[in-house]
Amino acid sequence: MKCIGFDSTEDHRTYATGGGIAVCPDPALPAYGKRYVMRYPLREWGLDREACGKIILAAGLPLPPKSACFFCPSMKDAEIKLLAATEPDLYRLAIEMERIYRGGRHFRGDDAFTVKAVRSSTGEKVDVLLHGAGPAAVRAQFRTMYDDTARPYRYKVRISKATVGLGRGEAWIDKRLSLSMAP
Repeated sequence: MKCIGFDSTEDHRTYATGGGIAVCPDPALPAYGKRYVMRYPLREWGLDREACGKIILAAGLPLPPKSACFFCPSMKDAEIKLLAATEPDLYRLAIEMERIYRGGRHFRGDDAFTVKAVRSSTGEKVDVLLHGAGPAAVRAQFRTMYDDTARPYRYKVRISKATVGLGRGEAWIDKRLSLSMAP
């Protein structure tokens, strides 16, 4: 059994039971959802973040800080600044991790976009990586590639920035100067 501490307001984080998630590349091992029973006790008890805080304080304990990995892609600028100020070694490690990623074979480039499209009439799905100056340029490139330049368009298109660093759509390395931090 796995108990996960998402509070009662975090519906968006508990949708997945992991039924189809492979825990390793070995096809002989069962899928994640078959290996574990997932429980979300805080949700089951109807406890939101504020209620959890009251319980912690009532027990005479200090409120813990927000939990996250030191290289969390969802960190805000202020949290990155705080990490640099309070944990400079972890900050430098995060920057180094990003540098290695950006120099590795999985890095697609700063101008890379993931295009997911569905053909309206058939439901055919297209998932392609394209490079361009921005979403509009990539959209035009996709429409040309798939002969879909006349309205009404045959494809419904969704474009998102490919992962460029720890901040997913932005690189922490690029933000160092704007955050006035030395590596």
